[in-house]
Amino acid sequence: MTYRLRLLLCVLVAALLVLPGAAWELRVTNNDFVQQDPAISGTKVVWEDNRNGNWDIYMFDAATGQTRRLTDEPHDQINPQISGHIVVWQDYRNSVRQNENPDIYKYDLRTDEVGIVHPPSENTFGGYQCNPAIDDTNGVVVATWVEQAEGISEQARVFYRYLEGGTRYQQVYQDSNLQAGPWVSDQKVVWTDNDLGGVYFRYVSDSDPYTTAHVLERATNDTIDGLRISGERIVWSQYRPESMEYNIRAFRLNPDLQSGIGSWVSPGDRFQTEPALDGNILVWRDERSGAADVYLYDFGTGQERALVTAPGEQRQPAIDGSLVAFTDTRNGNPEIYLVPVSSSVPLPGLATVPGGTGAPRDLDTDGRCEDVNGNGRADFADVVLYFNQMSWIAANMPSASFDYNGNGRIDFADVVWLFNHL
Repeated sequence: MTYRLRLLLCVLVAALLVLPGAAWELRVTNNDFVQQDPAISGTKVVWEDNRNGNWDIYMFDAATGQTRRLTDEPHDQINPQISGHIVVWQDYRNSVRQNENPDIYKYDLRTDEVGIVHPPSENTFGGYQCNPAIDDTNGVVVATWVEQAEGISEQARVFYRYLEGGTRYQQVYQDSNLQAGPWVSDQKVVWTDNDLGGVYFRYVSDSDPYTTAHVLERATNDTIDGLRISGERIVWSQYRPESMEYNIRAFRLNPDLQSGIGSWVSPGDRFQTEPALDGNILVWRDERSGAADVYLYDFGTGQERALVTAPGEQRQPAIDGSLVAFTDTRNGNPEIYLVPVSSSVPLPGLATVPGGTGAPRDLDTDGRCEDVNGNGRADFADVVLYFNQMSWIAANMPSASFDYNGNGRIDFADVVWLFNHL
């Protein structure tokens, strides 16, 4: 028996059954490359990732602790969005030159099928499709995006398509040329119009292609970014020249879906940008402290609070239900983290091993959960917990995720394997 293994046995025998816990926060990625632009649906988080030398789309499922690479193609895939079982993104695989001609592609998580959202025969304004968004409310899947000609900024229109149960493909509005920033929820599409100024809205369940879009608020001299809609509420980040700041604005639709009431949400201190919305909960990037943090506002209670304040920058938040994904630079490079909207929200995923802090996770996408205690890293604490809870793991966990040496059972040989692979 080697000295290293004897040391392991001595420490394991003396180990406590319950180890100190960490806050409920999941570090979804753990490498030296760039992971950014997360989107979330349920317990599934997608993002763009350059660990392979080009941009690919990855997905982490907090319910299983597993990470999947969704695209494996030498061109760039960026700007992912997810809703239900469909992931969409901006894809350059049909470009003669890199980043020349993006298309919108989709991935069906139920069937693993990949396909283009709009065939080239449907291109209307030059075939340059970008900035996708998708929604699957009550089983009705709607995708929206911007189409324009490469290098021609004067011509950009918002299109949408029903991806299942119908093939309608059309513009949301035809009487302007410079549309941008679309978002969709429950068949409601919002966008900005740089020709006409302001925020626009259309309920696309009406099949008439000439349906009039409704202007919600005009902001001719202001800049509008980050439009989001959920239910009857719409939010965005608006730059006001008089204050030289971005702040968060909200608009609540009336039942007629043609009018409503607007209000400011965030204070006028520094920049507030990158809003994300689900139901009553709004999150955004906030720089009032001098660095980027994630803040939360509850429309139901009218309460605002800091959600994530940590070293580095926390930005690009995305929310679905009670979970928020965001990009974080606390470790030096952009990575993806996941937090709950409140401390009462339980950690999703594989059952927490007694003595652990969260769901075990597969950190290197090899099918094995090396992070036994769910603290976002593989270290000696995982070895100790695995040793103490081998019987519990064998009875309650999928063996394939914890049978590290592949001998078909959970035993001390797996403890040794885990120790030797730290």
